[in-house]
Amino acid sequence: MDSDRYATLIRRSAIRFFKPVKLSRQILTAVLGCLLFATAHVNAENIPPTPEGEPALIISGSLSNPNVGDEIHLDLEWIKNLPTFSFVTNTPWSDGEQEFLGVRLSVLFDTLDIKAKSFSALALDNYKADVDVDWHKYPVIIAYQHNGTDISIRRLGPLRIIFPFDDYPELLNDFNIASAVWQLTHIDLL
Repeated sequence: MDSDRYATLIRRSAIRFFKPVKLSRQILTAVLGCLLFATAHVNAENIPPTPEGEPALIISGSLSNPNVGDEIHLDLEWIKNLPTFSFVTNTPWSDGEQEFLGVRLSVLFDTLDIKAKSFSALALDNYKADVDVDWHKYPVIIAYQHNGTDISIRRLGPLRIIFPFDDYPELLNDFNIASAVWQLTHIDLL
């Protein structure tokens, strides 16, 4: 094969090889751009709007995205729109198994970009308890339903911190029992 034919063959092969790569890079760039836009859009949706009325829950402390001053105010509907988690467990203050539905602390904190490892929980009656548990390991929830019904203030709601005591017996101790705050109104990150 003479050198001119050989050079032409190599050029054609190179063009065939590199043209699809260039196109693939363009497609990859477009796809990555769409993904980045979608991610930014999802994160923007996760910043809670300021509640119109009284907030169901106020979070204070070291926050990346406060929505009212230096706090995060959440209404019950926004909390209910987060992914739900439920479990059935016995509790020290109830007879028999109880079903609770709510949002995992890990999901709430990840959604709000909260990095704290512990917090103080404050109840409507000013009861205060520290919560110090690995909420990524254990599915501790802020419950808003008990046995299929929204929890009213009269039934110690609308929000309660609940531990899955039956699934994780190691959680059943005096500290966590005291940390299962009823009528939760405020979380102060430590």
